[in-house]
Amino acid sequence: MKLTRRLFVTGSTIALATPALLRYGVAQTGPIKIGSLTPLTGGGAPYGPEKARAHRAVVDLVNANGGVLGRKIELIAEDSQTNPEAAVRAARKMIDADQVSAIIGTWASSETIGIQPLCQEANVVQLFSGSSDNLPDGDKKRLCFNLQPLNKAWCVALAGLAVKRGLLKIAFAGPKNDFAASMGASFSKALTAVGGQIVGEPLYYNPTQVSYRAEAEKLISSKAPALFLAGYVTDMTALYRELIRGGYTGKVLALSFAVGPDFKKAVGSAADGILHGSPVPPVGKDTYDAYLRFVGSKPNGQIQFPYGCAAYDEINLLLLGITAAKSTEGRAIADNIMKVANGRGERVTTYAEGAKLIGEGKAINYDGASSSADFLPNGMLKSRDFALYEIKGGEDVAILTTTSSAE
Repeated sequence: MKLTRRLFVTGSTIALATPALLRYGVAQTGPIKIGSLTPLTGGGAPYGPEKARAHRAVVDLVNANGGVLGRKIELIAEDSQTNPEAAVRAARKMIDADQVSAIIGTWASSETIGIQPLCQEANVVQLFSGSSDNLPDGDKKRLCFNLQPLNKAWCVALAGLAVKRGLLKIAFAGPKNDFAASMGASFSKALTAVGGQIVGEPLYYNPTQVSYRAEAEKLISSKAPALFLAGYVTDMTALYRELIRGGYTGKVLALSFAVGPDFKKAVGSAADGILHGSPVPPVGKDTYDAYLRFVGSKPNGQIQFPYGCAAYDEINLLLLGITAAKSTEGRAIADNIMKVANGRGERVTTYAEGAKLIGEGKAINYDGASSSADFLPNGMLKSRDFALYEIKGGEDVAILTTTSSAE
């Protein structure tokens, strides 16, 4: 057969179009593929497993009841390692080889931002829990949905706590990543707005370095009466130990996920007096209690699986978006996630409830386990509950719970 230019061009076009056709058009009877990219190792390891388990539990239940659009859901699970380079490698595999329609579950903002260009190019939807104020910047196609409030909301709550405790001069330190850089800038702005000030320049360090003695010495020499340490569990533990060894006696503010059980066990009674805060699930709300029972835990009035409940909302919102769109194409999914999350229809709290009503042609409003799951036009969360604590006797003693809004 003579290879004409017409045949060559047509064949090349088909070859180039193959990935998109496989994702959206050809395999309409095959499984719908979704990427679950969670931090099973690294700084986010205490929380990645609960996110992965929530994704898997919902998918297994949905598949046991017929799937979505008559198709099974295939969950492609990978470890992000709490590392943007590892997350990019995993996302590239998910997009190019596995042909996923969405990637859910990233925890560290640096991971989410790192994979964003790949997802944007391939029209792959992202649902995640991140807090860098820079997260909306790369979402040019409006394919991103965040179940976590941005740093500026965290910092309003933390700065307010600091000032109430008379802490008006605070030095800041955190790892060299987008999360901490954004947190430092937002905290400085929030603290200034309520009459405080940052002492010296923010101190950023490598979160995997062997020793933090030099950083501790620099913070101690600043003579700041208080420090805000915006690190993860491992680096927070190492830096805090050096501060104690160096004789620091001022107040310390931290993020709740960094001073959990592992931190308290490592530093013992030296943890007492630390002030910390974070977004929290709506303890006692029916949706949160139902999530806890779903993953085999008994509601007890305490915070359990603070990121697992967000992952539960990630997967439910995604599957409802696909059902409402009747499509696995990114633009259609994203448009319909916004509709089911912010809609004025009947309240639903699970995929099964929502899918039934969508099938009947009715509008729905998904009310989440981690929050109301209402989004701003840029896909960022409208508001979230925050809790502020002080460690006393090795336990977290609640100071107050408040709602911080992004609007």
